[in-house]
Amino acid sequence: MTEVNHIEKIKAGHRKIYTEIHINAPAETVWNVIKDTKSYKNWARFLVDIKGEIKDGNRITTKFQLDPTKDKFNTIDHSIQVEEGVSFYWAEKGPMGICDNHHFSVEKIDSKTSKFVQTDALTKGATFLLGGYLSKIYLKGYQDFNQALKKEAEKRFNI
Repeated sequence: MTEVNHIEKIKAGHRKIYTEIHINAPAETVWNVIKDTKSYKNWARFLVDIKGEIKDGNRITTKFQLDPTKDKFNTIDHSIQVEEGVSFYWAEKGPMGICDNHHFSVEKIDSKTSKFVQTDALTKGATFLLGGYLSKIYLKGYQDFNQALKKEAEKRFNI
């Protein structure tokens, strides 16, 4: 199994998104790609840029492109929590009071293979109204990001 993706409707105002992808590169390589925020604009899709350093307690600014066919971007500031080499996440209210609890984690499978997991929980605010719509857009975006991360990490590992 190399990829798992799904949305779970907990209730009208609560959606969980889960994505997972196996990457043919060590966990350390994948983590280094994730931490290299200056390179996102060269390889990432959906989450196309992060301003700031992936470091526990830092503030970062994320830039999302919800629809790759349009030039519109959404920019949101986040406080992040980081477990170095393993994961980072934020949990804050965004537009329309929707709380976004977004996790990124890297797991070692063996010395040359890792698993990247990206999850999100949408709650509060207008989630009861927009949760189904947004979670479908986010799922597609996370899948695109995961595929781009896989490609970039495997490229860097095989150099």
